[in-house]
Amino acid sequence: MDRGRKAMPVQNKQCHARYVKKCQAMHRERLRDMKCSIDNKMPKQASHLKSNAKKNALMEERFANIERENRMLLEKMSYIIAKKGGIDNKNDSVQYGRSLNKDRRKRELQKITKQNQLILSRIQESQPTYDHLAWAEDARQSQQFMANICEFKPKTMTMKNMGLRDDGAMVDEF
Repeated sequence: MDRGRKAMPVQNKQCHARYVKKCQAMHRERLRDMKCSIDNKMPKQASHLKSNAKKNALMEERFANIERENRMLLEKMSYIIAKKGGIDNKNDSVQYGRSLNKDRRKRELQKITKQNQLILSRIQESQPTYDHLAWAEDARQSQQFMANICEFKPKTMTMKNMGLRDDGAMVDEF
């Protein structure tokens, strides 16, 4: 109860409290059942705004053009296949005739190929300047020296860990 009501003198406090409760309950019920006086619903849309007739007409025209072009291409392709039996890709123009430098280019290509073969044979016949077996032996000996002078036993290096194969050749891994 608020102060104003408490300050008012009444004959019977309990009867007055019951009356106040009844009035508040009626007030809450009226608030609950009250209907709004403002229309909050969405406005009705006009039917001419729902569909865009001009856009639909333009799309139909575009699709019709695409269909017509597709049909024309199909007719041209079937004519080529039916009459000529395939695709005509011959060019009888003088511009694309036989080259005048063809023989010279062929001789030059053969000369280059011959030179390349000679260079390859010289490379294959030459002896290597590095001895990979001596490298492997030197690495093994260095490992042995290191094992002798170390206070703690080092991890053992295998041929694979050093990048060598069993025959002492270097392993090329990329």
